[in-house]
Amino acid sequence: MAEINIVKTDSRGRVTLPAPFRSEPLFEYVIEGDQITLYPVRTVRKYPDMSDLPAEKLPAGWVKQEEEVNKDTRKGISARTPTEALKAMKE
Repeated sequence: MAEINIVKTDSRGRVTLPAPFRSEPLFEYVIEGDQITLYPVRTVRKYPDMSDLPAEKLPAGWVKQEEEVNKDTRKGISARTPTEALKAMKE
């Protein structure tokens, strides 16, 4: 039989999860009427390693069209915060 517990929100609307779930980084939720059910997500899908795939040669017309539309060829920046992004741009 399922164990039913009641949790109370704090003044900011946050709920403290029971101890077994506090280390879970990600939850999926389902709302049914006035009820919300949380499910811990144990795995996160990541992009597969595609380094072993051959590079695809695009038609010259396609490449030319892409260059006209997308003139920004700067390399992307991966950062967790805006400050880290600014630091990476300066380097």
